[in-house]
Amino acid sequence: MNTLSIDWEDFGQLLCRDKFNTITLPKDAIDRQTHIILDLLDKTNRKATFFILGMLADFKPKLVKEIHQRGHEVGIHGSGHIAMDTLTKTDAVDDLYRSVHTVESLIGTKVYGYRAPYFSVRKENLYVLEILAELGLIYDSSIFPMKMPRYGIEGFDDENKLYQLNNGMEIVELPITIFKYKGKRIPIAGGGYMRLMPSFLIKMIYKQMNSDGIEPMIYMHPYEFDSQPIDCTSNYAIDANYSKLKSEFLNLKWNIFRKSILKKLEYLLINFEFTTCKQKAEHVKNRTYRPTILG
Repeated sequence: MNTLSIDWEDFGQLLCRDKFNTITLPKDAIDRQTHIILDLLDKTNRKATFFILGMLADFKPKLVKEIHQRGHEVGIHGSGHIAMDTLTKTDAVDDLYRSVHTVESLIGTKVYGYRAPYFSVRKENLYVLEILAELGLIYDSSIFPMKMPRYGIEGFDDENKLYQLNNGMEIVELPITIFKYKGKRIPIAGGGYMRLMPSFLIKMIYKQMNSDGIEPMIYMHPYEFDSQPIDCTSNYAIDANYSKLKSEFLNLKWNIFRKSILKKLEYLLINFEFTTCKQKAEHVKNRTYRPTILG
């Protein structure tokens, strides 16, 4: 089955953290964005997986509880949205432990899955998967199985698999979906691709993948669903010295074709079967006779 996953984070909070290295109050837009997603899922009778960012959960605990109460899977997206491949192993353990504790305390039950900020599980820090297993998680969805400018592992298996880790434990990896066309590997699963691709192409690609037995993993972010325009400069006070041209470029980048997303995603949710990441990971684990040795 297909899977819809939401990296639940606040656009302005991340911009200010990245620009000024400070964690600010999230904008009220995150409430509106989250409810647009939840209402769409209710309308189409589908469940999704929300990877919760700890620093947003600290300010919006009621939203995290509502996501859980409305029947969706809650996973973790780390604590401070820092790329895992920039942290020491000790700091990675701390970030993941705090994230698990924050989210489990809010929803009153165990979490089972993780997605790293910036898909930052790479060849150099595959030990992150061992940390996750030791924390009791059963799956990860952080690996982009092709090399991109800022992330990805070239040649990593793009199938969902159960892996045996160096610490003797196991974990399911649900890699981000790529589309194979005439010998080329094309990323198609993220919200940016969903915005830019025309509807007919999205329909064609997902029909083709499903007919080929491929189970796509879609990943999106709350801001992509917002009914209001994003102003990267004035609304979030990023830099008063931005030129008018740069300001207009940033706003175009984050707003272009955004109004098309709801209809595109609604079509997919209605016309294709969807499951949560946890359910998909359990299916992979149950049908695996012998796990693949990682590396």
